[in-house]
Amino acid sequence: MQGVRAMSSKSKKAKSVGVRYTPEQKKEIVEFVQQYNEANGRGGQSAAVNKFKVTPITIGAWLKAAGISKKKGKAAKVAKPVKAKKKAVAKAIKGPKKGSKGAGKRYSATEKQEVVDFVSDYNATNGRGGQSAAARKFNISILTVSAWLKKSGNKFAKGGKAVVANKASAKVSSGLTSKVAKLLEMSDRVRKAEVELDKLRAGYESLKAAVKASI
Repeated sequence: MQGVRAMSSKSKKAKSVGVRYTPEQKKEIVEFVQQYNEANGRGGQSAAVNKFKVTPITIGAWLKAAGISKKKGKAAKVAKPVKAKKKAVAKAIKGPKKGSKGAGKRYSATEKQEVVDFVSDYNATNGRGGQSAAARKFNISILTVSAWLKKSGNKFAKGGKAVVANKASAKVSSGLTSKVAKLLEMSDRVRKAEVELDKLRAGYESLKAAVKASI
């Protein structure tokens, strides 16, 4: 028919309507990317694009907003502030580096005594080497251990054996031991004499009763 325009056989393509995603949906996609990268090392964003039909730019923005950054060829990593925090925590747990010998740390009297006792016990068992063993165990310098030993009244001669600082105290201790031994000996003799005296008294009383009965 004339005057009637023929309809076009080509249909216009429908324009894609923008989809609004809820926070829960965004979180689901971000977690999917993280889990995928943890399992496979890489490719989380591409997999999320195929699975959820979202553009890589959009996913990248969500990852960035969640504090996640992605490096080429590597799995997604936590952003720098979180990474720095983890390093600080790990450093605090690990403590001072080996060889620092506890620089700057103040030790209490109880801790010092613990070190001194350790050295004494070690040398008593092994004969020597207590100071070096204490330096390794407690992460302090040998000079510090030596100073604590000297202050506690213990000196270590060559070879590592402990020496009593005050020789007079050793003599007093020896004399006291001798006196205690004599006191114990005398106490034993008194006990035996009392037993013998009890026997004599018993015999006396028995004989006395027999005499009275005969009168």
